[in-house]
Amino acid sequence: MLSLRVNRKKISVISLFALIALFFIADASSAETLSLWYGEIKKGDISARVNPIKGTDVAIEEIISSLGFARTGNMQGIVVVFDNKKLEFWNNSSVVRVSGSIVSLPNPVIVEGDHWWADSKSMVAILDQFYRSIGKKSGMRLLPSDETPPETVSAAKDENKTAKPDKKEIEMERAEKNVPAEYASTDTKEIKFTPPAAVVPVFTGKKRPIVVLDAGHGGHDPGAMANGVREKDINLNAVTQLGRILQSYGVDVRYSRTTDVYLKLAQRTAFANSSKANVFVSLHCNAMPKGKRAAGLEFYIMALPSDRDAMQLAIYENKEISGGAETAQDTVRSDQKTKLLLKILGDMQQNDKINESTTLTEILHSSARNAGLPMRKVGQAPFFVLRGAGMPAVLIEMGYLTDAAEALKLRSGSYIESLCSSFAQGIVTYIKEHPVVVQ
Repeated sequence: MLSLRVNRKKISVISLFALIALFFIADASSAETLSLWYGEIKKGDISARVNPIKGTDVAIEEIISSLGFARTGNMQGIVVVFDNKKLEFWNNSSVVRVSGSIVSLPNPVIVEGDHWWADSKSMVAILDQFYRSIGKKSGMRLLPSDETPPETVSAAKDENKTAKPDKKEIEMERAEKNVPAEYASTDTKEIKFTPPAAVVPVFTGKKRPIVVLDAGHGGHDPGAMANGVREKDINLNAVTQLGRILQSYGVDVRYSRTTDVYLKLAQRTAFANSSKANVFVSLHCNAMPKGKRAAGLEFYIMALPSDRDAMQLAIYENKEISGGAETAQDTVRSDQKTKLLLKILGDMQQNDKINESTTLTEILHSSARNAGLPMRKVGQAPFFVLRGAGMPAVLIEMGYLTDAAEALKLRSGSYIESLCSSFAQGIVTYIKEHPVVVQ
């Protein structure tokens, strides 16, 4: 009889612990999910977790499924296509493409377990921007599972429809339409270039050196966008000015593009090779994720990555933005190309070009430093636009559009002239000291 009472007591204690355990399990479950709301409609419960910077990550693929979107992708990327607009996420990338625009993330997209993780606050902004691009209203929210959005929020919005929008709302509306606030001033026609100082032609005669200049991005690929500036415009402005200065030295200048058109990365290098160029230079502008700051010139050659940031930049610059008859799979393949480049770099001919490109880069860096330009670093990474170049080749990041002061300078004709004068002097010095005969 005593034995029976003890057993009952044990059973009672075990039951109590089981109830407590179930309580904590249920509580942990609710803490690991957020509810996705579109307006006042709940779309689903989304897996969530704490990320390394103490924010909250959410599962990208669950959000896409909850919204009813179809997606293509593999372990390299997730691409959503709707009404000819694209939403693109890339593994280990700190940027997301939203209908051609670049959105920075506080920490990279990462694949762990069964989920693709991204910052929750950024995801809300990304989804709203994508919805506006496809003609739908914004209104995404991620809330704790036990909360519902207050009805007063939507009512307040209706009451304020006639109110005059503030400056921030106007700027957001411009960003949604991919029209920077000061876009007109970044157009080639608006920037007033100062003619380069008179120089004595260095190269004369019929056999003048050939330099191919490449303005990065273009057409439906705007490149980085920040502080009211689009990268593709700055790149084209700079290429135009650099070409004028080089021509004054007697250089035969060829351009991969002279208008706002889109070219594949391989087309740019192929043009340099078919032109039998002595030097190939690709001009770009850089950007940093939210919460990070950087400014200054960066020079890159195609080689094994010098650091993590250089590799991340190469992954971004190697993205092919699909258009026309291209498929989403074309975009996904860009990361695979980057990995292949790491293997290709062992090729003997490519190693020869790495040495020549290194010398060119050192001279460009010295020229810029002597001109008092803001320097950040010289690096190397597997850039596809430089792959297969049969001549010394360099990719120049002229500055960071995410730095307000530097973005303002890059919109200035006088600063672009200072940059390009420095680049031209470096290129001319290299050709004089290291004449190259392209086969």
